[in-house]
Amino acid sequence: MKKNSYFFIISLFSLLVQSCEDVIDIKISGQEAGMYAVEARITTEENPWVYLYKSLPVNSSEGYKGISGAQVYITDDSQPPKSIRLVEDPSNAGLYMPMEGISYKGEHNKKYTVTVSTGETVLTASDTLTKVEPVDSMQVRSSLRGNHRFLGVFVYGNETPGIGNYYKWDIYINNKLLGNTEYLAIASDELVDGNYIYGFEIFTDFHDLNQPSQRKLNFGDTIQVKQTSISAFAYQFYFQMFEQGQTGGLFSVPPANIKGNFTSGDGQKVLGLFTAHDVSPTNVIIIDQAIENQLKK
Repeated sequence: MKKNSYFFIISLFSLLVQSCEDVIDIKISGQEAGMYAVEARITTEENPWVYLYKSLPVNSSEGYKGISGAQVYITDDSQPPKSIRLVEDPSNAGLYMPMEGISYKGEHNKKYTVTVSTGETVLTASDTLTKVEPVDSMQVRSSLRGNHRFLGVFVYGNETPGIGNYYKWDIYINNKLLGNTEYLAIASDELVDGNYIYGFEIFTDFHDLNQPSQRKLNFGDTIQVKQTSISAFAYQFYFQMFEQGQTGGLFSVPPANIKGNFTSGDGQKVLGLFTAHDVSPTNVIIIDQAIENQLKK
């Protein structure tokens, strides 16, 4: 890859990585509290899951309570269609997964539809699972973004030829997902179509240098990244989350609920998102003394 391509990619994507320093809150008015909300996901790596609950006012201190007793199905667009019923986890109200011993993983280029029936209400959403280019490798090293005072996570790999590919990177520290919205890492291939992506920094471990306990990446930790495909709709959903994280400035967008892909048969508004992902895991890195020595003290 040409030397200047690294800087070109970083300049294109940097606004989409780590959207802000605080967790993004999606504002829900009092009138919109109590709506159905659904989070659902299917991948090529793991069984699908669906979480059904009711939305809460933004100032509520309660935890989200899952909704039990729903009928939940996921169906693909094969001919004939392949369908699976999800059952509720007895220890997690509102969480639905395949029965024990049954596998139903996603397949490339299939459109999946999730259907949730609760009482007389039927909620549906669809998403298409596109293939993701396998990631070559991942590195953990000191970041230029903080003048080598913080560690960064970098990925390498080919970008699939053809405009219209969208990516999301999930970072695992000691096998635990770094899941807060502030660590969201997404990108579009609009200006880098078909190029080799050389050292794209998907996460920088910014923290108060006087409080090392704030570090996310620590000596001895194991780090792995999963590069996933996302649909154009999911990309726009996540990008709206980024924009809402910028609310409060002179040119920021006004706070608003983000439109998901779930609809209700009775026409009522539904919150949430159903996503389908191909998954390419990277190598595993252990943060050793050689990596630590790269940091400026």
